[in-house]
Amino acid sequence: MMADIQNSISSPPEKPLNKIYLIDTETTGRDPKEPIEVAWALFTPAADPVVHVQRFRPAGEITLGAAVVHGILPEELSDCPPSSEASKFIPLESGDFIVAHNVDFDYEVIGSPDGVRCIDTLGISQYLWPEIDCHKQLAVLYHLFGFEPWLRDLAKNAHSAAADVRMLHLLASQIVERQNLQSGGQLYNFSVHARTHPKQIAWGKHRGKFLFSTEESEAVPSDYLQYMLTQDLNGYTRQAFVNALAWREQASIADD
Repeated sequence: MMADIQNSISSPPEKPLNKIYLIDTETTGRDPKEPIEVAWALFTPAADPVVHVQRFRPAGEITLGAAVVHGILPEELSDCPPSSEASKFIPLESGDFIVAHNVDFDYEVIGSPDGVRCIDTLGISQYLWPEIDCHKQLAVLYHLFGFEPWLRDLAKNAHSAAADVRMLHLLASQIVERQNLQSGGQLYNFSVHARTHPKQIAWGKHRGKFLFSTEESEAVPSDYLQYMLTQDLNGYTRQAFVNALAWREQASIADD
C-alpha cells in the first residue's frame, strides 16, 4: 500500500471513466469479513447507474448487529451461491478502479484483488467538507443537496448494497463535477491526495483538530503524531502523519 501511495503521481496510464466500478458490500459482521451481498455499477457521471446485485450464502453466522443494519436474514441466503464466489462477481481487471465509501473495507470484503486501484469517497468527503459534523454517505449528500425528500426516500433502503451504490453514484458524480476531474486516474490521484493530506483528524482523542497547522490551540500535538507512527496504522494514515510532521518542520524553518 505504501508504494501505491508514494507512486500515485506516476500511476499507470489513465483509463476512461467507464472502467471505474462503484461497489458496496454487506457482510456477516464477523472477522474475517464474509460477504452476503455485493453490488456494483460502472461509473459514468452523466448516466443513471445500472446496478448489479448478488447475495451469497456465508459459511459463518450473521451477527445480530449486522442483521439489524442490513436486514438480511440467514434463511434468505440458503439458495444463494457460497460467499467464496463473491470475489468473481465484479468483473475487475488489473488497473481498474473501485470506488466506495470507506473503500478499504469493501476492498477487503471482495478479496483484495491485485492491481485494482481504490478511490475512497469517505476520505475525499472529509478532505473537501471538514466542517460538517458527519461524513456518512447520506449526511454528505444532505450537505450537498439539502434536506430533500427524494434523498430521504432513497435512503430508506440504505444498507442494502444496491441503494448504497446509487447514493455512491450521486456523491462520486458531485466530486467529479466540482473538482473538474476528467478521468479515472485524476479521480484516483485526488483520492490519494485527500487521504494523505487530510485537513483534520477524524478519530481519537484529538478528533477535529488540524494536521497541517502550527497553532497550538487547534493542531494535533506533534508528539501525538510521532507516537502514533510507532503504532499499527494503515498506509494512508501513516503517510498523512508523516506529511503533517514534514510540513510543520518546513513551517518552523520558514518562521526562523
